[in-house]
Amino acid sequence: MQIIRSDNIAFRYDTQPDMLFANVSFAVHEHSRIGLIGKNGCGKSTLVDILRKVINPVGGVVYHKPELSIGYLPQELDLPITKSGISFLWDSNPTLAQLKQKIDHLENFTPAQVSSILSQFERNRGYDFGITLEKITTRFGFDKKMLQRKISSLSGGEQTRLALCSILMKNPEVLLLDEPTNHLDIEALKWLENFLNEIKIPYIIISHDRFILDSCVSSILDLSPSGVRSYSGNYSFYKQEKERKLHRKIHIYEEQKKKIKKLKAAAQKRTQWAHSHQAETGSEGYAPVYECVSNLAKNAMQQAKNLQRRVERQIEEADAEKPFIEKKRAFHFDNECIKSRWILDVAHLTKNFVSKVILKNIDLQIENGDRVAIIGKNGSGKSTLLKALTGHLDGFEGDITWSPQVKIGYYSQDYENLNFDNTVLEEVAHGDKQKQTFARTVLGCLYISEKLILNPVKTLSIGERSKVALVKIIVSGANVLVLDEPTNHLEIAAREALEDALESYTGSIIFATHDRFLVEKLADRVINMDVMRKEYSV
Repeated sequence: MQIIRSDNIAFRYDTQPDMLFANVSFAVHEHSRIGLIGKNGCGKSTLVDILRKVINPVGGVVYHKPELSIGYLPQELDLPITKSGISFLWDSNPTLAQLKQKIDHLENFTPAQVSSILSQFERNRGYDFGITLEKITTRFGFDKKMLQRKISSLSGGEQTRLALCSILMKNPEVLLLDEPTNHLDIEALKWLENFLNEIKIPYIIISHDRFILDSCVSSILDLSPSGVRSYSGNYSFYKQEKERKLHRKIHIYEEQKKKIKKLKAAAQKRTQWAHSHQAETGSEGYAPVYECVSNLAKNAMQQAKNLQRRVERQIEEADAEKPFIEKKRAFHFDNECIKSRWILDVAHLTKNFVSKVILKNIDLQIENGDRVAIIGKNGSGKSTLLKALTGHLDGFEGDITWSPQVKIGYYSQDYENLNFDNTVLEEVAHGDKQKQTFARTVLGCLYISEKLILNPVKTLSIGERSKVALVKIIVSGANVLVLDEPTNHLEIAAREALEDALESYTGSIIFATHDRFLVEKLADRVINMDVMRKEYSV
């Protein structure tokens, strides 16, 4: 049974001359588990808004099952942070929320009013709502004490779980989830995986998390300006199938080129024969106009013309079906090698914020060439550790000693190394003409278009600013990289390009991340900030 169907959806912003996307057609069924992917800026969130019918397409139609109830989780949560979690959940039913507030203060009402309030609460199935709320919050790992806390005190993962609880309290028939993995630590990501695998409600999820796309979805929608392509299977299958289809198209195109070459040769042979025989066989001597030749030369020339028309048709068909082969985007780091064995020694590093201990007696030694991943829950001190190591944080106890040969390239989630008033090219190359060519190449590899590189950094999106900050340290020639969530806000293609470059990097890398793909692909050592600050190998 179809729940949502889009027929030839097209959309364009009033401020843009070109279509954001067009010819988008697909259906959501009662058992759908769809991963929606595409490059940054291709319109994934806009498409979800069209499916929700909060904005209208410029072409095409969206059909809903009658009285469809949609649960929507936005990319950036806008929760009432001053409220308690329990109050926020009761607010999913405003009528009951008002009655519940009165019930919590019955001492302020007369006996008659109390009787009326309780009767209204029962008529509106308030007790059933309370039982459902308790079941859902227990399932999502909330206890009564946690629900009494203000939302502002909850972690990013806890806020996402609370928002999902609120959505499920409304009994949605389909879920539309826009980047729910943003700002989640590894533990919260695993929880989200389990939730998506267990839930019976169909959903569309926008995500760059390849673990989620591999373990939780049964089909992939690949959005681009020309439309959407649907693939049955998870992300890994999508990659294989996309590659297979591309190779098949390339094979067909190459065969068409061979056929065209043979037809051209045949046409040329007949034309040459007609030229060489027209004078001696013409009924009136030399006949420069072939239509006047009523003989074999005329027939040969006519055959040549027919073949030429076939060649032209074949060329048109081949051009129409020519596969788009995206240029392989790859880059490498240009850095000076460090000759010493040890590059970093950290002893008894401790950092307190007010009365809270963030780092306590951290001991760490990094050898030349190490790739060290730092993982842990949000708030466990990952970013604090990197700031201390790079000199962006003081007021700590202990010793941090770097090798004198070290040149650090530091990537911060806060973009504190960026001057927002500079253009992109000024910021990454600083007027160095030799660096500009390399910078343009790397920006292109991370899908920053040529038209953006002369724009001020402040005009860019969050994802684009992240790429500029990464390119800046790539161009710098650093021989040690310290990266704080380097794949955040990057689309999958850009993540893969960055991963390939980091794999070939000859210097040392220390990186904090929740990206499990990056840890598996890159790290040879892992520091878990949650397990007694204990280090282990992978």
